Amino acid sequence: MLVIFDIVGTLFSLDTIGSALREEGLEAGMMECWFAKLLQTSMAATLAGRYIPFKESAEASLRQVLVERGIPYDRGARFFRALSELEPYDDARECLATLREEGHRLAALTNSSEEITQTLLQRAGFNGMFEAVVSCDEVMACKPHPSPYRMVVDRMEAMPDESCMVAAHGWDIIGAHAVGLHTIWISELEKGWPFPGSPPGAYASRLAEVPAILYQQAGVLM
Repeated sequence: MLVIFDIVGTLFSLDTIGSALREEGLEAGMMECWFAKLLQTSMAATLAGRYIPFKESAEASLRQVLVERGIPYDRGARFFRALSELEPYDDARECLATLREEGHRLAALTNSSEEITQTLLQRAGFNGMFEAVVSCDEVMACKPHPSPYRMVVDRMEAMPDESCMVAAHGWDIIGAHAVGLHTIWISELEKGWPFPGSPPGAYASRLAEVPAILYQQAGVLM
């Protein structure tokens, strides 16, 4: 099975950003506001047929959040350093190691840049665990557009029904499912499924549950 992981919010926690904001005397809740605006900017641009790289979308979204609060933009400098200093969830390493031991192939698919992603993986000691690290920069379309999912499956010479997307974002799960991938939604970040109905695939409360889910469903997914 090809198991594809989202990076920011799925393997790596956003808590570092909240801490960075508090260190600058800014409210930690700004992190959630920024992330929501970042997603809105990226997805709206993609729908309109325009691609904005992650860094540019992140900067524009942060500027908007700060302006709304009357805060000078230079107060956000520490914020951007924190993007490359995110820490993995406590159970991320064990999850990845177990999947590899069980013979699964691993790939990373991110809306962020390959440079930022490789930095995160190297800091965490995860870079050797993935056969491929794929950024949406390569297709100039952000997830949940179909192109990024198709690209990583094609690159790994797999079929959609032989692949599973693991993500903590409902929109990522919806995008992967739309192109025929199996999915596992991690509820740790969003808590509640953000779309009508239930998640289209399996779901888990944390990463540690992913290997067991794939093992239990081996007859269906493999």
